Amino acid sequence: MDDDAPAPGGFAAGLFIGLIAGMVLAMIAAPQSGEETRDLLRAKAREAADRTRDTADDISQTVSGTTNDLLERGRSIVEAARARVDASIAEGVDAAEAHRTELDTR
Repeated sequence: MDDDAPAPGGFAAGLFIGLIAGMVLAMIAAPQSGEETRDLLRAKAREAADRTRDTADDISQTVSGTTNDLLERGRSIVEAARARVDASIAEGVDAAEAHRTELDTR
């Protein structure tokens, strides 16, 4: 056998030892446990859901308020137009009666 040739199990053993060392270092360097990380992620997801819900409520109230304002403005415009039409009709009726009276007196 050649003395310079690597041992067949040497690479696999080195890979296994490196993997174990990496896992140990990751556990040591990790700021928190997996359960703590999952709890943190759940809390952040709840916060995001709450913020989304609050934003949707704010938008809904804004749209509702804007819709109510537009409806009220529309009602005011319709009432003003109706008053102008009623006034015009009354003026036309008065003018027609005045013209009829004038024709009757002739």
